[in-house]
Amino acid sequence: MPKRRDLLLIGGALFAALVLYLTARYMGKGDANTVVAKVGGRIVLQKPLVMDGRYEIPLQEGEINIIRVEQGAVWMEEANCRDGLCIHQGKMRNRAKSIVCLPHNLVITLEGEPAAGNTEPDDLDVIIY
Repeated sequence: MPKRRDLLLIGGALFAALVLYLTARYMGKGDANTVVAKVGGRIVLQKPLVMDGRYEIPLQEGEINIIRVEQGAVWMEEANCRDGLCIHQGKMRNRAKSIVCLPHNLVITLEGEPAAGNTEPDDLDVIIY
């Protein structure tokens, strides 16, 4: 028969798991409208989520990562990393999830619009009207 301490420990672990699950689920909610790919923390691709397409991520010679954007979802279509786990991470539709390719140091996320009141441009090189 389980002791009282064991039951308290199990109950505490279940409560912590529930809190972490709900936090992850609801913190990522919100409108995502931009696909952002970063290699080593540097943005290498930033595209609107409404633009369907197939994008090759620029990496070192011989390394290939290709992402697919289609109908508001993003997924890793092709990668030649040694484990290929990034391909099996599935489709991403909101900000609660990200796709990571550790061997290539690549992170794909979805981001929303800048916060209201932010009127400064985000490091734009060129503005075309």
